[in-house]
Amino acid sequence: MKKLLVILFIVIFITLILPLCIVRLAGKLGVPKEYEPPTDAGTVAVYLSDEGRVADMDINEYLTGVVAAEMPADFEYEALKAQAVAARTYLYSRMEQVAAGNISESHNGAAVCTDYTHCQAYTDREAPDNIVSAVNETTGEYMTYNGEIISALFHSTSSGATEAAVDVWGSDVPYLQSVPSVGDIESPKYLSSLTLSAEDFKATAEETLDGTDWSNPLFSDIERSKAGGIITLKIGGVSVRGTDFRAMYGLRSTNAELTEKDGNVIMSVRGYGHGVGMSQYGADYMAKNGSKYDEILKTYYTGIEIVKK
Repeated sequence: MKKLLVILFIVIFITLILPLCIVRLAGKLGVPKEYEPPTDAGTVAVYLSDEGRVADMDINEYLTGVVAAEMPADFEYEALKAQAVAARTYLYSRMEQVAAGNISESHNGAAVCTDYTHCQAYTDREAPDNIVSAVNETTGEYMTYNGEIISALFHSTSSGATEAAVDVWGSDVPYLQSVPSVGDIESPKYLSSLTLSAEDFKATAEETLDGTDWSNPLFSDIERSKAGGIITLKIGGVSVRGTDFRAMYGLRSTNAELTEKDGNVIMSVRGYGHGVGMSQYGADYMAKNGSKYDEILKTYYTGIEIVKK
């Protein structure tokens, strides 16, 4: 039981607390007047999570490894360029926080780490030429909103529309609003499902929730966002946030349809990830249909500007 609770805490931290901290920092931290984003010819301190050490890396080398780890190499070139700008923007926002004195202890003083559950994914394997070119051709480009570097969140696959940050984490961020993302239906990760017996559904809930009363419905009072994700619902009469519900049952997203049938609870899920910001499969779909990388970014991040250092 203790081991299960530890695992559950880790899942909730990754899916709820960490992104919420990032979003809140995005809303509160302005760019210090003395802070200037670096040129990509510079270096950045990266905490190599698997090795437990900090390394100074060439910025373009680091970003190439991020794009190679975050997006399939066979995605359209303009989607890869959009991912490169999003990754650079995320990096710059982290470097900004270091410049402001907000240094993560888990990074051992570095701006970013290579643990995908905490920062961005990274690989040191040699990247294909198209990924190298996508990073190089967008050198120095990053996104701002009202002159400030944004928190460039992204995810694998939306449910047909992205989620607004306020519906997922409770903090409204003007550039992280819900927007249509029609191409996600073509993603192999678009649909998934989980079926549990009613007893297993209850047991999982009881491991996390206090006060469940099964004289109430197994689930009820589902409140959904504009994009369809669950904001809150009741399980056994206990109110639960959608992000916690997703973590409890290990679902790919909060956009789940719940059905009780023949003694089972069927959870049919659309999308993969928190749903906020750029959908990677949506970006690839837009690129396949002729959109350039700047159009992709301005679709998923409302009201932003793309700045070149």
